[in-house]
Amino acid sequence: MNWNDLKVVLSVAKTGTLAGAARDLEKDPTTVGRRIAAIEGAFRARLFDRLNSGFVPTEAGHRVIALAEQVELDAQALQNEIEGADQRIDGTVRLSGLDAIFNHLIIPQLPGLLDRYPGLEITFSSHLDFADLSRRKADIALRSREPRHPDSVGRRLGTLVQAAYSTKGSQFGPGLNLIGLPREYEGSDYARILADSFPDGTIVARASTESHIHELVRAGVGIGILDCFVGDTDPTLKRVLPNPVWTQTAWTEVHLSMARAPRIRAVIDFLQDIFTENANLLAGKRSE
Repeated sequence: MNWNDLKVVLSVAKTGTLAGAARDLEKDPTTVGRRIAAIEGAFRARLFDRLNSGFVPTEAGHRVIALAEQVELDAQALQNEIEGADQRIDGTVRLSGLDAIFNHLIIPQLPGLLDRYPGLEITFSSHLDFADLSRRKADIALRSREPRHPDSVGRRLGTLVQAAYSTKGSQFGPGLNLIGLPREYEGSDYARILADSFPDGTIVARASTESHIHELVRAGVGIGILDCFVGDTDPTLKRVLPNPVWTQTAWTEVHLSMARAPRIRAVIDFLQDIFTENANLLAGKRSE
């Protein structure tokens, strides 16, 4: 039994199928199936029940999966500590966050950072949870709340304010067309604030990203809630209500083992500068 065997078990547990694990491991499904059979033979125990719905871990399988997850975390923690001791400002920094912040704030300023540190490579990804920080699927996560995990540290970047927007030419009748989130997010802050702000409105379209909500508003489909740094800078849009409807606080979150790495500190300083320079825009303070 070695780490490669444990990775196969983890992948099958995560995906639930040989085909999914094969894609994850870049192997052939038949090869993955043989590896699982060999691992079960080595343990002299069945690790997965083969059901029509997929591979389901047995009691023995759950014990092996727990061991594999701990080995993965320990190995990643060691790598993080070693890399954190490196004083050079180069290498890859993986940013996790929301597309609107990336597209409107960070990416336009990125050339300056890369000119200053030509050895850096920045990777952008969608919002991830803390486990992905510990496993280095992300190095810095942008959050709308203060980090509370004991193995992470954060820095407050600034205030983010949202308002309700429509196209400038919109004419509102008795009912208002609204842009909501997918139904599985009906308990979210966005859904609650939209309903409270427009109790007589009707949701006519739904989108899961701010970029898509922005495009729906631009197309005249209905009213949507956008960050003020998105809505106030779009000349085709207007605020439906004069005052913001939602205020959040932006934070960085970094795993403790990487917090002192120079490249991580350099990117966080870069993010802090962006938020400081755009504080009024982010807070919804418009110059009239």
